[in-house]
Amino acid sequence: MTLQRYSLIFGLLIALSPQLLGQKNLAYTDKAYEPTIQTIQFYPASSTVQGTLEPAVIGMNDGKEWQLHFDDLRQDADYYYVRFIHCNADWTPSRLKPNMYLGQYNEFEIVDFEFSSESRTQYVHYSFTIPKLLNTGNYLAVVYRGQNKNDIILSKQFSVYDNSVGVGARIDRSAQTSERLVNQRIEVTMNYTNLSTVNPAEQFRVVVRQNERPDRIKALSPTYIDENDKLIRYQNLGEENEFKGGNEFRHFDLSSVNFGGRNVANTRFVDNKPITDLRVDRPASVGYLINLDINGKFYVRDIEGRNSTITSEYIQVNFTLETDELNEPVYVLGAFNQWKKSKESLMVYNPSKGVYQNQQLIKQGWYDYTYQTEHTETSTLEGSFFETENLYEVFVYYRAMGARGDELVGYSKVNFNRRR
Repeated sequence: MTLQRYSLIFGLLIALSPQLLGQKNLAYTDKAYEPTIQTIQFYPASSTVQGTLEPAVIGMNDGKEWQLHFDDLRQDADYYYVRFIHCNADWTPSRLKPNMYLGQYNEFEIVDFEFSSESRTQYVHYSFTIPKLLNTGNYLAVVYRGQNKNDIILSKQFSVYDNSVGVGARIDRSAQTSERLVNQRIEVTMNYTNLSTVNPAEQFRVVVRQNERPDRIKALSPTYIDENDKLIRYQNLGEENEFKGGNEFRHFDLSSVNFGGRNVANTRFVDNKPITDLRVDRPASVGYLINLDINGKFYVRDIEGRNSTITSEYIQVNFTLETDELNEPVYVLGAFNQWKKSKESLMVYNPSKGVYQNQQLIKQGWYDYTYQTEHTETSTLEGSFFETENLYEVFVYYRAMGARGDELVGYSKVNFNRRR
């Protein structure tokens, strides 16, 4: 990468004025609305590394304080505020008013922030503790600037649940002979003895998510309902209950800028800013990769700093995939970029080298990632195998008669083929 190209990337991130970014339309997804907003995380306070990898799902009575974290790659602190929107099972806004789920005002100032220390790129790290929420369900945290609710800088999904229903889940091979080596089928059983229902088939909605990915979500249909015993089974033998197993995620370790980590080819400095070239990747569809991963997520880590949150460097990371040019776009995806297929995650083919290339600005740490084409779920680049370790989450939503929104009355996790 030339010095001019590198300087341009950093210059665009830092110099773009928020006023020049145009209209910001709220999306009910995980999203950063400005290029300087980076490394959005949501996890319990005082977490270990493992704790930072927890799904953004809060037990109503789990006794934990959960926090929203993010960085702003500008040198000066700004005035940021948070509000919360209660959402239905499909992430559309419910009809609940804020005083129904907050019991107070719906505008919270973010007062906890720290300036970066010892890092070459200056940034401000913000953290905010989620207030007590009175209703279960899906929520969207919306962060905005200076009490102007239209000047949005980020949105983050999370959920709050209680255990009003019992949920059981298991993973098995596909019931379809042609898919038994590549798919994973989930079966769910639910007991709702603690709830009174008029029409359980309509009032309950069961949603399954794989590896916390917004593009790996399915709503299941009941195959058996026993209203006497208040039991519902979701055991469809078709594609409705099946997910591609995929392959284990690729990963790299950027815990140090002075010593090469896993899958790092080299790190150099341009104008005192670090640039890392990852080892050249190749398609992994020929066979299952036995690989310990963290299901597409990441964690921040600087082994040479006192506090990884504020000492970690921001590094320009170069991805390279060696393969023939495909007839559809290729993206590099992971939790680090909210799994978004966008111009930022799009890989560009270099015909003279026979490779796809992409650059991402990434905070020091351990990162999982994958390559995906535009229209294919797993593509020829990664393959799909029943043996792959995957995290499945089961969400049970309930809509009482005449209610203003969906409640999250059950939640369960299944870590299939877990190896750690």
